[in-house]
Amino acid sequence: MTPSRFPIRIANALAIALAVVALAASAAHAQVPYKFEYAAKYVCGLSAAPAGAAPGLLPVAPGYYYTAINVHNPSTTERNQIQKRFVIALPAENVGRKSGFTQEDLRADDAMEIDCPDIAKHLDVGVVRFAKGFVVIRSTAELDIVAVYTAATSATGSVVTMALERVPKRP
Repeated sequence: MTPSRFPIRIANALAIALAVVALAASAAHAQVPYKFEYAAKYVCGLSAAPAGAAPGLLPVAPGYYYTAINVHNPSTTERNQIQKRFVIALPAENVGRKSGFTQEDLRADDAMEIDCPDIAKHLDVGVVRFAKGFVVIRSTAELDIVAVYTAATSATGSVVTMALERVPKRP
């Protein structure tokens, strides 16, 4: 290597190193500070005993289950960035799969609903298939989250039970 090219190579290497450090610092600065986390339970689909199965072995009573999770940004002036992840809880203490996080912006006083078809889509399971687990929501500011659970004896039948649960933020 000739003495005249040595400083140019050092300068190029230094420029590349500085660019990498600047990009890393920019990416770290761009990360969203999610301050709150919520875990809303869901129960969706048809729970039916297989033919010949002993009664009482299902995780829930036979029937059609529905969940609607309502998410509201109570601020009247600020937007709220949220992330959502969907997790399946399997019977017999087995761990189910989970989705990646998806991001949303809720402007001031915006609301959205996450229901069984949304959950099935994020987890890539059929809408009629029985599934239960959690929707995990992270946010940059506090949210109002209420889960509505209903059940019926048939897909077109009337509601036989309904419950509402305010989902608390995790400490």
